[in-house]
Amino acid sequence: MRNQKGNVISVILGVVAGLITLCFILSITTVPTGHVGIKTRFGAVQNEYITEGLNFKVPFIEDIKKMDCRTQRVDVQGEGASKDLQTVSTHIAVNYRINQEKAFNLYKTVGVGYELTLVEPAIQEAMKASLAQYTAEELITKRAEVANILEETLKNKLDEQGIVIESTAIVDLNFSQTYNDAIERKQVAEQEAKKAEQELEKAKIEAEKKVVEAQAEADALKVQKQEITADLLELRRIENEAKWIERWDGQLPSTMLGESVPMVDIGG
Repeated sequence: MRNQKGNVISVILGVVAGLITLCFILSITTVPTGHVGIKTRFGAVQNEYITEGLNFKVPFIEDIKKMDCRTQRVDVQGEGASKDLQTVSTHIAVNYRINQEKAFNLYKTVGVGYELTLVEPAIQEAMKASLAQYTAEELITKRAEVANILEETLKNKLDEQGIVIESTAIVDLNFSQTYNDAIERKQVAEQEAKKAEQELEKAKIEAEKKVVEAQAEADALKVQKQEITADLLELRRIENEAKWIERWDGQLPSTMLGESVPMVDIGG
């Protein structure tokens, strides 16, 4: 009888020890690096978060939901309209993370599906609002500025929700085929206009060059004309007479015109 009673006590003690061991094991939880733990008590979210590492909870009463607070990337493709009503297809990439101090509120209001429920719709809305501020041409030439406005809009929308926007990039922008054709025609026209302008400038330079050359030639003739003085003319006459005398053979011309007097050698 005593042996049976002893066996029962042993079984009870074994069960109690097992329950204690089980409760101890269930009370231990680990939060991975880069995560926070959201404590719930009977399903109700507590206004606190548990940091990474080894933590304890009350078995069967409390539970720990783990949320990733590392940087995450989401890619969203959408469509909007520019300021001049051109259809624009976009591919937006956003890097974001969960604010640890607001993680419990995010879990309480949205749950773990915050990317699909909160982040992606916010990106779509911010993207359309940003595109509407610029013409199609400005979206191309001011792409970085558009990305900055998109990022600021997202920060204003998601910061209070516990989502921290780290960076935003416009991966791709596509326009309708009609607009692309119009852009191509414009580029061709601009190239032709630039070529015509260059040719016109070249012709203008050639014309100016000829004017300068003509002016230089005219100036040279003017200088030469100014240098022809009375003394120079007399010198040229004497030189011509000297050359004539050198070529004269000493004979007087047989024919005289008018009252011309033949030259006589008075030295002989």
